[in-house]
Amino acid sequence: MTHAIPKFQSSGVLWVLVVSNIDLTKNTSKMEPAAFLNSSIKDFILNINNDYRYMKTGYYVSLHAEILGNPVIPSSENIIDASRPPILLLKASKAGIPTLPYLVTGSVKQITSTFAFPVVVFAVNPFSYDGFKIARNRSGLYRAVKSSGMNYKFAVCAQPFMGEMISFKSIFGKCQLDESFRRISEKVYEVFKIPVCKLHVQQIEGDVYLCGLQPLKKEELLPSDLKMISEEISQISKHGEHTLD
Repeated sequence: MTHAIPKFQSSGVLWVLVVSNIDLTKNTSKMEPAAFLNSSIKDFILNINNDYRYMKTGYYVSLHAEILGNPVIPSSENIIDASRPPILLLKASKAGIPTLPYLVTGSVKQITSTFAFPVVVFAVNPFSYDGFKIARNRSGLYRAVKSSGMNYKFAVCAQPFMGEMISFKSIFGKCQLDESFRRISEKVYEVFKIPVCKLHVQQIEGDVYLCGLQPLKKEELLPSDLKMISEEISQISKHGEHTLD
């Protein structure tokens, strides 16, 4: 469902302020995050960042917007939820997005008693960037849990590895893969409103299951991606409509 974006009005003009650390196309007007974080601007904030993780600039842009009372995409709550695999999968499952069973633990014994090898391990701590590790035996699982758990300081999110792991870019819920991947990409954006990210899914006998979400590195964003981001921003700014629920 599409709803009008709430925006502040000044002199009869409605504004969408784009705050971005990404080099967009030349015809896209934006504010740098550092300037926005030192401002008290009242606008609807569209926060475009390659990395929204906790304590990163993208997270603080959304938090600052909320402190100022501004509506913002994405919200700081959605940023936190999307970056924690167990919460991501729980909310996704409740929204009808296909997911696999998962276990949150720091215990290798508990993982091996729950799932057969191979196993996919995702970091739960807010500081890891590396996506996932696939453990095909017990020694590999110990290494994955130790690495992803920062030397066992944090739990990990383990899932069965039952098919092919596929990672792809999602830009405003759009991707360049076939229909089954597009449906998941669109639904994840509908639920979490993360404009730019990478999704990890498993494809098992033709069915696709969401496994994780992580930030993109700037060098992963191709000119075609920047064009797509800029076109989406143009549409949002022009029509003043976007999915908020």
